[in-house]
Amino acid sequence: MTDQPDNKQSKNERTAVGPRRPLLRSKDDRRIWGVAGGLAEHFGISATLVRVVFVVVALFSGVGLLAYLVLAVALPEDDGTGGPVPESAWRRLGKVTLVCVVVALVLGLAAGLAVVSAWVAATGHGTVIAAVVIALGVGLIAAAFIAEIRRRVIPALLVAALVLGIPAGAVAAAGIQIDESIGKRTYAPTAAAEIPQSGYELGTGQLVVDLRSLPWAKGQAIPVSAHLGIGQMIVSVPSNVCIVGDATGKAGELIAGGQVSHGIDPDIDQGQPLTDAPRLELHADIQLGQMIVTDESPDEISTRGADYDHHQQEQATQREVCGR
Repeated sequence: MTDQPDNKQSKNERTAVGPRRPLLRSKDDRRIWGVAGGLAEHFGISATLVRVVFVVVALFSGVGLLAYLVLAVALPEDDGTGGPVPESAWRRLGKVTLVCVVVALVLGLAAGLAVVSAWVAATGHGTVIAAVVIALGVGLIAAAFIAEIRRRVIPALLVAALVLGIPAGAVAAAGIQIDESIGKRTYAPTAAAEIPQSGYELGTGQLVVDLRSLPWAKGQAIPVSAHLGIGQMIVSVPSNVCIVGDATGKAGELIAGGQVSHGIDPDIDQGQPLTDAPRLELHADIQLGQMIVTDESPDEISTRGADYDHHQQEQATQREVCGR
């Protein structure tokens, strides 16, 4: 008789696996702290899959980021032989905290650069941003041929190009244009002759036009135009004045005589009055921000913000004053 193979033994040999690696942060397969690489080595799965799971969970709930930080503190690093590097959890916590602070500072810097890029483009100097982005692109091409710096320099240059290019491109696509004036401008004319024919204008900041001291008379119409780039515009009128005209914006919120419009391309167009009440013929626009035309004082609005309950009362008052 011929010896038959031990089928049970052969099956065990075929399915036998080696001992599972200890759960440590990877020394070699790492992008930040080696958490994903360590989990992949421990469970015998793809590190890319682990990273994708972390990113997806972080985007939808933030738990992925928290879990990654906890594991970065709790898990020691692989010393290269499968054993842990002798390091206390407190020391790892200090390192993680330091990196988180640095990341927060970098994100703050990126947000600041994005704002500056948008403002520069909106004030008509988009060619400057374009030139910087082109220079960064040239740097990316050059870095791609230098192996020693390619891994570290290319991501930084790419992020910088996106941080500068995307806001400037969005501003250009939206057609946002403002002048370079910045700050707070307050105007309180006491006679109609003091109102500039070209209108009140501000690039970035708060534009306040207080018209409550004008000598309003029955049947009188006073035209006023106001233009704001980015920020907040407040126009105050007496409660017995009928607000007519139009208010438009690229993006933001418009509140005029109790009417509210917000979002992209907000727009308010007041109908014609049916009474002889004094009229404010307002033609105003903002590029990005908030416009409030109200019978409240500018100081109240600046301190408290928009009062939507009061705006409902204003809408009722405007219907009574204007007869519409």
